[in-house]
Amino acid sequence: MSDIKYHEGMKNILEAASNLYQSNLDLKNFAKWPDDLVNSNLPPRMIPAAKLVENFPLSGTTETNPLIEAIKANVNLMHWKRTYTEEEVGHDLYNRYGYCELFGPEGHFKSTQLRGFIGYWGNGLDYDWHSHEAEEIYLNLGGNAIFRTKEEDILLNPNETKMHHSWQSHSMITHKEAILTFIIWRGKGMFGLPKMD
Repeated sequence: MSDIKYHEGMKNILEAASNLYQSNLDLKNFAKWPDDLVNSNLPPRMIPAAKLVENFPLSGTTETNPLIEAIKANVNLMHWKRTYTEEEVGHDLYNRYGYCELFGPEGHFKSTQLRGFIGYWGNGLDYDWHSHEAEEIYLNLGGNAIFRTKEEDILLNPNETKMHHSWQSHSMITHKEAILTFIIWRGKGMFGLPKMD
């Protein structure tokens, strides 16, 4: 893989994410797009869920489709991770979920202002109750899932958002469809990780 292909591929994902941000009032109201982004040359890293992302069969909306396509076209350049162990979440979820930190302290593009992730969960999964100190907003790119808090359950469709407050316990259930998301973290605890409740 050439450096040019890597840089162009990751730049395309970042540009599509920025364009989506600019088109979405909820994201713009949540946080200002970071202006300290520096390419970190983070090496690619594949996990089982990355292949599922590459073959993600669902389209989103006019606004979200460019980011979906940029991710699918460059999935093998992305540094995919899993927060939890197989013991914490079970074999099925462990092998059919994952995320990539697009920008942030450990991202493809370094930032200390904001953290942005691409997250994927396969169909028929129960992402159990968890929480984190950072405030968070999900934007659904494609597919759907039920987002649960103690206060409400909502079905999140493409180009819809759901915010979680600091340490607010939340969970997610996918049914017939997988879900691909763009997630932004802000504020205190931004450098931490989620914990199962």
